[in-house]
Amino acid sequence: MHHLILGLVLLMFTACGKKEKTSEETKSAPDTAIPVRVVSISSEVVSIPVQVSGVVSASNEARPAFKTGGIIARILVEEGAHVRKGQLLATLNLTEIDAQVQQAAEAVAKSKRDLTRAKNLYADSVATLEQVQDATTGLSLAEQSFQIAQYNQSYSEIRSPISGKVVKKLMNQGEVVGPGTPVFYILGDGQADWVIKSGLVDRDWARLRLGDRAEVHLDAYPDRTFAAKVSQLADVGNPQSGTFDAEFAFTGSMPRLAVGLIGSLNIYPKEDAAHPIVPIDALVESNGNAAVVYVLQADNTVKRTAVRVGQIFENKAIISSGLSTDNKVVTSGAPYLEDGSRVKVIN
Repeated sequence: MHHLILGLVLLMFTACGKKEKTSEETKSAPDTAIPVRVVSISSEVVSIPVQVSGVVSASNEARPAFKTGGIIARILVEEGAHVRKGQLLATLNLTEIDAQVQQAAEAVAKSKRDLTRAKNLYADSVATLEQVQDATTGLSLAEQSFQIAQYNQSYSEIRSPISGKVVKKLMNQGEVVGPGTPVFYILGDGQADWVIKSGLVDRDWARLRLGDRAEVHLDAYPDRTFAAKVSQLADVGNPQSGTFDAEFAFTGSMPRLAVGLIGSLNIYPKEDAAHPIVPIDALVESNGNAAVVYVLQADNTVKRTAVRVGQIFENKAIISSGLSTDNKVVTSGAPYLEDGSRVKVIN
């Protein structure tokens, strides 16, 4: 009996001694390092594109109108017609206008007679010098009215100010039209007339210059890419949109286009700056242009670093901000890391 009790006591001490030794070993064991692959950040001279959306428009458009009002006598073109610059498009009924010219001409003749009579009476000391001066002024005013009537008569027709296509006929034959009221809406339809308009934020506006190359993708032609260039950059911001208006002229051959077609543009500024470039598998938690990479530290830990991606091409990402070329970033194993994780490089 005594031997059995002594054996149990020894067994308990032995078990307790082994447990305490395991606990000490655990406390002194080093942290487990996560195996990763890293890559040095390269630097290349590239042009990070400005990416915007735009709408096809015509840089050359016109809304011709009559100089004077009246009844439209003839409409010589219909919607969809192609017209050349200077082509006669419409005329007014000249009955009233011709009568005004005739009336003005008769007023001139009467004023001349009045002036002659006043001069003769002045010579006979019957009329005063003031009456002669008034008659002279009356003749001058009548002649000016006659010139205005003739001018309005010569502009009682509409000629196209540009070559293009009649998109809309706004009034019809027989209608009464007022001075300056548009009768047609004409769009230039030549190769040089088509542009795509967009709005730029101030940061992108500052990067672009006239002539910078652009690529246009139109929703109407999803399988084609069209060449363009920056043709206009506004010097004043648009108060309604808060952006800077820009125009891009197409530089290559174009298919059939229409005002209002939607497209997207990649514009390439002329830049000589070198940008950091990393493999695309180094990016984690990417959201649009924002992403996260893990940068290797000198003590074999990693630092979680937010970066901005300027462009992705092939299997590389151009980093516009957040990294320098003396960094190394984790590629394989990056999704399993946290800020401060200890790693083991296995390259």
